[in-house]
Amino acid sequence: MNMLNRRGFMMAGIGALAVAGIAVATTGPGPEGYEHLAMSVEDMRASGALVVDIRTPPEWAETGVIDGAVLETFAGVDSFLARVGPEIADGRDLVLICRSGNRTRAAAEALAGRIPNRIISVEGGMRRVLAAGYQPVTPG
Repeated sequence: MNMLNRRGFMMAGIGALAVAGIAVATTGPGPEGYEHLAMSVEDMRASGALVVDIRTPPEWAETGVIDGAVLETFAGVDSFLARVGPEIADGRDLVLICRSGNRTRAAAEALAGRIPNRIISVEGGMRRVLAAGYQPVTPG
C-alpha cells in the first residue's frame, strides 16, 4: 500500500469516527489554524473552553441553545472579538457552534492567526448535538 492510499485509509477511519459522534483527538491546530471536531456538550464543558453559539437570534429561539453558551452572532472578526475577546483573554480555548458546522468553519478560519487561543469549530453543529440527545435551554 503506498503512502497516499494509507493516508486516505486513515482519514476515512477518522471521518467514520467523527460521523459516529466520537471526538477525534488531534495534536494541535490543523493547517488552517483551527480544528473542526465532533464534540459532545460534555466534551465542550470538560475542556473549560468558552462555547460561543454564532447563530442568529431566530435560530436560537427555534432550537434552543446550549446551557451556558455565549450567544454572539458572527458578523465579522472585529465586532466578534470586541465582544468575546475579553472572555478568552485568559487563554482558554474557543469553541464555536452553529447550525451545521459550516459557519463555524468559516468563522474559525477568519479568526485563525488573530488570537493565540486554540479555536475549535464543532463539526455537525447544533444538528449533531441535538441528534445526540442534548436537551437545549431557551435563550435568555
